[in-house]
Amino acid sequence: MDSPLNVTVTAELPGRPEAPVESALYFAVSEALTNAAKHAGASRVDVRLRYQDGVLKAQVTDDGTGGADPSRGTGLRGLERRLATFDGVLAVRSPLGGPTTLTMELPCELSSPRTSSS
Repeated sequence: MDSPLNVTVTAELPGRPEAPVESALYFAVSEALTNAAKHAGASRVDVRLRYQDGVLKAQVTDDGTGGADPSRGTGLRGLERRLATFDGVLAVRSPLGGPTTLTMELPCELSSPRTSSS
């Protein structure tokens, strides 16, 4: 994917979620990256994925101008709706001047990682 952002991804996942959950999180993170590039004036974004206590968590932090507010636009509301379909939640921390951190949580089970018999 072509992006003006310098993106670092850290993933600590012991398996994979079911395809619908994986897809929902993929598109939610993609939307967060689009918002960072389009509205925040960010140049750098860190994405952290982890799984803990039955919850898949994604944290997206950008170095943009901050001030993101779900009540002022459809982008963050759309993220909330996408995650709510799977009983997930979105938390936004975005003080003026930045940084903005979006924390997305989706309850789910992960499949066991495949192992080779060789």
